[in-house]
Amino acid sequence: MSLQTGQRLATIGQPIIDPHNLQIVAFYVNGPRLDFTPAVLFSSDIRELGAVGVIIDSSDTIMSPDGLVRLQQVLDYQFSLNGLRVIDTHKRKLGVIDSYAFDSDDFSVQQIFVRPGIGKRLSIAQLTINRKQIVEIDNQKIIVQAPDNKISDVAQKVINPNEIPFENPFRQSPMPSTEAKN
Repeated sequence: MSLQTGQRLATIGQPIIDPHNLQIVAFYVNGPRLDFTPAVLFSSDIRELGAVGVIIDSSDTIMSPDGLVRLQQVLDYQFSLNGLRVIDTHKRKLGVIDSYAFDSDDFSVQQIFVRPGIGKRLSIAQLTINRKQIVEIDNQKIIVQAPDNKISDVAQKVINPNEIPFENPFRQSPMPSTEAKN
């Protein structure tokens, strides 16, 4: 919607994501009021993003990608997050990206949601991976940091019932007598 006229200008389509910093730099937009196709809206031109829609200043912020050199560099990557394979640093296949969440203030992708392969789908419905866990990105895959085995080894030692006997704190001492003393 245009803040200037209050009219619906277009509908937001696919995001244009820079794979170097996982930032949504723009969105493809389409609609009958646009004079050109394809049309893009830079995320920096979005004044407000909410459940009702996106508010921009005016139709002047919707542009043709022709001649936009910096945007053309990102478009040339032909990068899309959805459907991208995810593997960890130990070369284990985790699944494919099903969706992602981004920060509406700076349009940076914060989390990716991974749909596991068929074999793991019975035990795990979905994996959530924070952007801090991402190690490497290319057009075929995303590599994420594998869990640290040292932490899981320590956890197993603590959980091992042979090393640390379980003592119920409620059964350590006999219950005090409730009989009245005469």
